[in-house]
Amino acid sequence: MIKTKYSSSGQELYHEIFGSILERTEMTPYLLLQATNYEAALRQAARMMGNRGFDTSDSNELNESEKKRAQQYIAQAYSYCFDFMFPFLKKQLEGLKALNTKNQYLYTNSLQVMEEIEAILRGQEFREIVAEDPRHLFLLASSKKYPHVFYGYKGQNLNVTPGWQRMACSILKVAHLIKSIEEESQDVNDFAQLGLFFESKGQSLHDIFNYDWENPGELPESEAAQRAFVKISAFFHKLKEFVKYNVEQKILTFNSGDGVEVDIVEIKARLKSPESMFTKLGKNLEGEAYNIRDLLAITFILKKRDDTLKLFHALQKRGVILQENTISQSITQTLFDLPEDMTDAVGSLMASLSMGKGKDAPNDKDEVSANANNFYNALGVNTANNPYSSLGHKKFQCKINFFLPIHRIAGTGKIIIPGTAEYKMRGRLNIKTEQHTLALELRISDEKSWQRSEYSGESHHNAYKFRQLISVMNRVFKNIFNLPEKSFSQVRSDQDILFS
Repeated sequence: MIKTKYSSSGQELYHEIFGSILERTEMTPYLLLQATNYEAALRQAARMMGNRGFDTSDSNELNESEKKRAQQYIAQAYSYCFDFMFPFLKKQLEGLKALNTKNQYLYTNSLQVMEEIEAILRGQEFREIVAEDPRHLFLLASSKKYPHVFYGYKGQNLNVTPGWQRMACSILKVAHLIKSIEEESQDVNDFAQLGLFFESKGQSLHDIFNYDWENPGELPESEAAQRAFVKISAFFHKLKEFVKYNVEQKILTFNSGDGVEVDIVEIKARLKSPESMFTKLGKNLEGEAYNIRDLLAITFILKKRDDTLKLFHALQKRGVILQENTISQSITQTLFDLPEDMTDAVGSLMASLSMGKGKDAPNDKDEVSANANNFYNALGVNTANNPYSSLGHKKFQCKINFFLPIHRIAGTGKIIIPGTAEYKMRGRLNIKTEQHTLALELRISDEKSWQRSEYSGESHHNAYKFRQLISVMNRVFKNIFNLPEKSFSQVRSDQDILFS
């Protein structure tokens, strides 16, 4: 019988319920406090997983099907790190390191630490013990405080290395981010599942506007992905009613319905990837899955900057943007630096409104100036204070909740998907209809501003993503990896050079 010494009752009073999971350097779960050996610890770990939504069948044992489900989260955590986060960060860190600035030591050290992290995570022994039973992650992560959790494992008292303990803690953090998408918002999880489906079929998530939503071909099997598919399809169906291709001018036009047309160079649409969702949750706050409001981002690239307000108003006329579905505090603009810069855009909008009423009256300069000042102040008040973003981004944007129906066949509950024969016949079928919402971010910019802001300097999309992922690394691999955010000012300066 192995005797284990316990600390004072303070250990019971102050335990893991306090503080953020992502800020932890070790796990000290209360349920493992009295687990004096491996078998007892394994049973307690099953109870812990039962408390986290896994089915233990009232036996304090983990069913084989649930073991497989847990291993899928672990596999996704590995994929997020090795297929997404590590390669992206290492490539940019190498580029920043080569600049030889005062941050060079931080970049060099970050690369070295990442190599050490990868070596442990890829290590055969570590992978084997995690693959053997997902509960081992909880035991490994808790082993610093509770070394007895592996006493008796395969007839031996396994001593867990500090590296194993820290890596198990980190993998649990990433798995926590992945699982929280399902736990906190089934609606957001629908789009994560659709993203995984598209990725498995080789469909780029950055070019879904040009996807053939009316003739989709292979469809996702999971109901979650089907729901997301229908929502996006319904939005594009409405939008494309008013977007036409002008063959003569070789340009898209948006028709406001009252005689006003806006020239559009390109419409970009991207579905937020599951990896981006995990990053958004992990960069600074936990428990905000339901606040991911940019699952679908659609960007209108215009020929002229001064058509910005005119298009925004035309979208309102067509019911794409409504007062009741717009998140007002999200409306902002960074296209215009001063009220005077907005004068021509406001004048263009006023002229289009007059045209819609069948009038052709010239604009009063004082009235245009006053309106420009009001527009500028109203649109600038909500400029987001995002430490990872950049004021270099030149765009007009807002977030909306687009309302739409999802139809099911009565009796079977089968979702009717646009583009199928059933959808075309839905008026003649016995159906039930549910009300749903699509959260999306709508952005408007002009060609010159978009190219300058999205593809150069520290406002480059990859520069922004780097800063986000560094913040995730700092939290997930706490006390192992540290590129402090106080160094981000220099990072931005270096990125200006790297992406110039």
